[in-house]
This record gives sequence, C-alpha cells and structure tokens, in this order.
Amino acid sequence: MSPTAQPLSLASLLAAVRAGWLDFRARPVASMAYAAVFVVVGGGLVSLLVSIGLAPLALALGIAFLLFGPVVLAGFFALARLPMGTPLGPSLAAALLAMRRADRSVWAIGAFCVFMALVWLTDAGTLYSFMIGERFHDWSMVVPRWFHRRFHGGALVMGAGLALVVFVVSVHGVPLMLRWRLGLVAAIVASARAVGRSLLMHMLWALLLGVTVICSIFVFPALVLVLPVAAYASDHITRQVFGAPRERGPQETV
Repeated sequence: MSPTAQPLSLASLLAAVRAGWLDFRARPVASMAYAAVFVVVGGGLVSLLVSIGLAPLALALGIAFLLFGPVVLAGFFALARLPMGTPLGPSLAAALLAMRRADRSVWAIGAFCVFMALVWLTDAGTLYSFMIGERFHDWSMVVPRWFHRRFHGGALVMGAGLALVVFVVSVHGVPLMLRWRLGLVAAIVASARAVGRSLLMHMLWALLLGVTVICSIFVFPALVLVLPVAAYASDHITRQVFGAPRERGPQETV
C-alpha cells in the first residue's frame, strides 16, 4: 500500500534544502568526488557535441542530464549514511557500490529516465535541423544565443513537458524505493499523489532544481556542489512529506 502524503509547506521545503546543505557540509569531499564522476561524463558529452559541430545542443543535453538525475540518488543516500570522517576512497566505493546494487525497481525508474532523455534529445535534434541546420564547432556557442531564441524556446517547452513527467514519478518515487523500500508501483503512486496534494510547492522545487542544475551545467565546478545538495535535499523533502523511513539493519544496503 502507498503511504499517506502530508502537505508540503514552504517552510518545510526551505528546511529540507537547509538540511541538504548541512549534509553536504558534513561530507563535502566525498560528495563532490561522487558528483564529479557524472560531471566529467557530462563534460565529455558536451565536448563531443562541439567536436561534431552541434554546440547549440548543449542546453538540450543539460536538460537530458536533468532527466537522468534520479538514477544517481542511491550513491548520495549511501554517502549520507556513512560515519563522518570516513576516508574518500571507501566513501566513493560505497556510493558507487550502492548505485550498482540498487533494487531493480530503482533501475526500472532509471531506464524510464534514460528513455525520456533519449526522446528529448531526438526531439531537440529534429528541431535543431529545422530551425538552425548549421554546424558550430565554437565553444562559445555552447551558451544559448539570442539569435537562436526560437530554437531554445521551443526546445525548452518540449523538454519541460518530459521533465514534468519524470519529476512527478521520481521526486518521491526514488527515495521511497531506496529508503522506505516500497515497490515500483506503490512508490510511483505515492509520489504522484504527493505532488498533486502540494502542487505549488512541488512545482517550486522543480523550478529551483531545473534553474540551478541547468545554470550549473555551464559552470562545471558549480555542478559538483549543486548535485549533492539537491540529492540530499530530496531525501529530506520526502521525509517532510512521508515521515522518517524504517531504519535498516546493519546488513542492509541503501
């Protein structure tokens, strides 16, 4: 059965973000190291776009990265459970192992996120061919330009629709599966109901996530800070809505 969601207030949302920041400050090196793995991958993909002359598609790639974001939560949740002072090597190994050992229901959500990201990139590429059609190998074209405003505006509208679907499914769905150990269907239903019950506050959180992550993509060092804080805050937001999860035994993994 799906747990009952409580309304999410602005004070609760701000408290969750503050708690996420404190979680980050408690383990900054390990958090940034784990986030850096995905930042490096993203940087490599942006470099590939520039090398093949599709630099203006970097913003679309950033939105696709945002859609894929819920998959990395397992690692951050594992870091949050480690004792303070755990060395970097074991911390990073625990995060990567937790991600690899995540339940199949979590990977099902991950597959859905990847599918939506691929749909988004395909749509953005089609729109690019119609509205721009030129090749740009210049790194300066990674930053959205005013004369491409129609392309970026249309792309953002399409991406926002896909991102909203992913957000409704995963904002509480992934934490509920990882922390509360709910099944796939129960977690998705609970997440959708929670969003519907406090729609304004959840849309505010979605907007905050989207703006900060997309802006940070163009300043890569900032992304290694934004990703951990957002991940830890998402756990606290779910706690605000559904209460504290049942504690796991010493042999259980995140």
